[in-house]
Amino acid sequence: MNSIIADLQPLIEGEISCDHDDLLHVSQDFGGIVQKQPKVIVRPQNATDIAKAIQYAANQNITISSRASGHSLSGQSLNQDGILLDMRSLNRVHKLHTEQLWFKADAGVTWRQIVDATTPHRMIPPVLTNYFDVTLGGTHSAAGLGQSSFRYGSQADNCLGLEVVTATGEIVWCSPNENSELFNHVLCGYGQFGIITQIQHRLKPYRPFTRTYFLCYDNLDSFLHDERLLIAEDRVDGLLALFSPCIMGVTRGGGKGLKPLIEWFYRMQITLEVDSENDIDQEKLFSGLNFYRHVYTENLTFEQFVQPAIAVPHLTGTVNPWIDVLLPGSAAKEFIETVLGLVPGFIDFRMTPIGSFGLVAGNTNMPMFSLPDDELIVGFGMYPTVPKTQIQPVLEQLKLITDLAFKMGGKRYLASWAELDLAQWRLQFGDYWPKINQLKQKYDPQGILNPGFIQYEYMTATQINQQMISQPQLPLEPVVATSDS
Repeated sequence: MNSIIADLQPLIEGEISCDHDDLLHVSQDFGGIVQKQPKVIVRPQNATDIAKAIQYAANQNITISSRASGHSLSGQSLNQDGILLDMRSLNRVHKLHTEQLWFKADAGVTWRQIVDATTPHRMIPPVLTNYFDVTLGGTHSAAGLGQSSFRYGSQADNCLGLEVVTATGEIVWCSPNENSELFNHVLCGYGQFGIITQIQHRLKPYRPFTRTYFLCYDNLDSFLHDERLLIAEDRVDGLLALFSPCIMGVTRGGGKGLKPLIEWFYRMQITLEVDSENDIDQEKLFSGLNFYRHVYTENLTFEQFVQPAIAVPHLTGTVNPWIDVLLPGSAAKEFIETVLGLVPGFIDFRMTPIGSFGLVAGNTNMPMFSLPDDELIVGFGMYPTVPKTQIQPVLEQLKLITDLAFKMGGKRYLASWAELDLAQWRLQFGDYWPKINQLKQKYDPQGILNPGFIQYEYMTATQINQQMISQPQLPLEPVVATSDS
């Protein structure tokens, strides 16, 4: 450890730390399930610091990972016995171009900083997640989904350009037209092909007022029908759905003990963005919808509406095995009914947010963001917070839910908790899986960038060296040239 610090100090303008409390702080992420601890933390001042740290890691054959807010759920932002780049020190908004509708900022900038900088100009990124204290680099590495993703895709789909430091320590700018292969795989790539240091991203103007209708459904078929209709006809600007259990009593379960008798209700929040509340034609909006009850209507300014309404728990002694599944629209009903039937058996369903979101395959074009084979994608999310001592049985059930999703043609949203075996990684990426392995070997042949999440089917230079060391050395035989040489 001391030798690493002594080596890096002349190279790095930023801070280097091996303080015990600092290392402990970055040894787990928001998920709280995976524990890893680096040897040193580098807080870079610029992309050059990152390039020099990566070059050093490559020369020393040690791993290097990037982390900002640490909001990952499966250890994607952790590092074991290597170098951790604390990206929060790169936190400047560089340009805000209101005429051409884009901004450029460092990877460690939070979305809250962007919203604060753009709303005075009546501009906003097309897609915002439900939590603003995550960073640009983090969500672009994962995808980044929100209430408007059915229309605009992921946050990664709205990226115009990236500054990336490669595994050889080269600083490159990439875009759809320049270094496009790297651009298309660093986005949603979880730091596997390069470290994002700057981002150029779209903006859009917004209207000053919003109206949100809270609609309740007591029938899953009706809910899914209306979700499809609203998305297909592009009737709304925002869509969020939450599922609510109602305990109707208890049943003896055929002599198997008492079980709660649960009726599920499906609440859909649909939002319109308008210049004036008089512009809204509610009769046209509701035409063809089959909701059970119109529960509530909320009028807000856009600036009020855009602020997240959901608190993110950080409770001592708990972990967050959150899971998101992407389903082909045709399989959504069977999957959701099956999973909701399982939920009461392994989590506190009364306190666990469960919901749905929609995507259109044609609006989401990132190759590392794997989607089911259907034009309409129905997302299903479940976000439990459980005592750490009770995590194992919950994870076992979530693995079964993952298996069920794959059997029904679904995919996992990898930003949520995901512990996939090699067969599941093959299912996740399908026919594109060999290409991903080729690209990993091309852009990170030593396997030093953000290791330990995706299981590849190639040997890194580090693994080859370790294998050679562990095998007995045989005497070399002379090579005899032939006429075919």
